[in-house]
Formats: sequence, C-alpha cells, structure tokens
Amino acid sequence: MPLHTTEAYVLRTYALAEADKICIFMTRDMGKVRGVAHGARKMKSRFGSALEPFTQVSLTFFQKEGRELMSVSGCEIVRSQFHIAARSVETATAFSYLAELLNEFLPDNEPNERLYRLVTATLEAIEQGSDLGRVLRYFETWLLRLTGFFPDTAQCTACGETIAASEATFLTIEGAPRCGACSGGRGAAVDAEQRAIIGEMFSSHPSAFARRPFRPEHVARIGDINYQIIRHALERDLRSHSLLIVK
Repeated sequence: MPLHTTEAYVLRTYALAEADKICIFMTRDMGKVRGVAHGARKMKSRFGSALEPFTQVSLTFFQKEGRELMSVSGCEIVRSQFHIAARSVETATAFSYLAELLNEFLPDNEPNERLYRLVTATLEAIEQGSDLGRVLRYFETWLLRLTGFFPDTAQCTACGETIAASEATFLTIEGAPRCGACSGGRGAAVDAEQRAIIGEMFSSHPSAFARRPFRPEHVARIGDINYQIIRHALERDLRSHSLLIVK
C-alpha cells in the first residue's frame, strides 16, 4: 500500500463513529477523493484545524485494495481559510454553497487542473474583500462551463446560426441556447449586456471581474440563469442555496 501525497482543498467532513471523520477533498492531481481521518474528532487530534472547509493542505494517504475510502495518514496545512470564513455570516454561508457545488458537480477521481485553479482564484478574491455576490456568480458560471453545463450563448442549437452579440439568446428549460427566431421569444432571455458580462467572466480573474462597473440587476439575472441550470442538472435544489445571505 504505497503512500500518496498531493495538494488538496478540504470540502466537507462528516462524523464517523466516536472519534473519526469522513473527509471529502478536492485534490490537484487526483480529483475528488474521500477518506477516513482516524481520531480526527478527539480533543487532541493530530489533525488539529487542518480539516476546516477550504483549508489547503498537503494530503498524504493510502488506500487498501477493494476499499472505497482511503485512509488519511497526514494532512499538513498549506493555507488556512478559517479567518476568511469567520469574517462574517455571509462569507460562511458562501463557503458552504461553494463546497456543496463542488461536491455535487465533481466526479470522483477525475483530476481537473482548471477547476482547482478556479477554487484558488475564487478564494483569493474573497480574501481580498471582493464583492461576494459577484464572486459567487463568477464561480457558478465557470464551474458550469468547466463541467460542460454552461451553454454557448453565441450559437443557436436549433438552426446552427451564430447569434449576434447585439441580440438576446433564449435558453430552453434544459439550458439549450436558441436565437430569437427559433425560440419565438420563449425561454430564459440572456440579453446583450448579460452576454457581455459572461464574456468578461471568461476573460478575467474574479477579483478583476468584481471591480467592473456592471449593473447589479444584470449580474443578479446571470445568477438566476445559473441556478436554473444547476437545478436542472442535479434535478433538485441545493440546501446551501436557500441559506445564502448574499445571492
């Protein structure tokens, strides 16, 4: 049973028996993994505060053949996010939302370097005090894009024609983009300004995006569209979404 070491973010932990925890990690080179941290619930646990949500750690583990869960043998803090999560109730609920999104959309054991870098950039933006609502919209949009759920609003999937940047795109309930003619004006409308904002998301760091002088109602509309896509993909609501203070 060779030991494996990788950089990772802690996503969630759950109590197991009297002294252990089940942990979900997003690793840089192995994707999402689940493991048991033995003794993590003890008062003098060797893990200390390393298993707090979104703590960046150097994770060492081994996995026995035939076992679904790996065993955590080491978890050294690289960068703690505790001081950020404790900043406000708004930030704490945002962290819960980000963690639930990642847990739901990331498949097990499939590395995604771009998603890992997205998490890093998002946490940096939150630490810098960027507008939290805008950072969440940025994260949702990029997460959906990188997992294959965000539509190309420049292309009508019905007729195959390019939708001009000055025109609105209409999304079906499944999230498929349609031009005005093919949609008949029905569906979730993404107007020209909202499409331009999405383009800014895909070409800038989240902290830079949060500083752009966009109209709040347009950013909020993108959040509504994102959540429609999220609900359709998961076929249910996210518990953490209803708890969000900043939406």
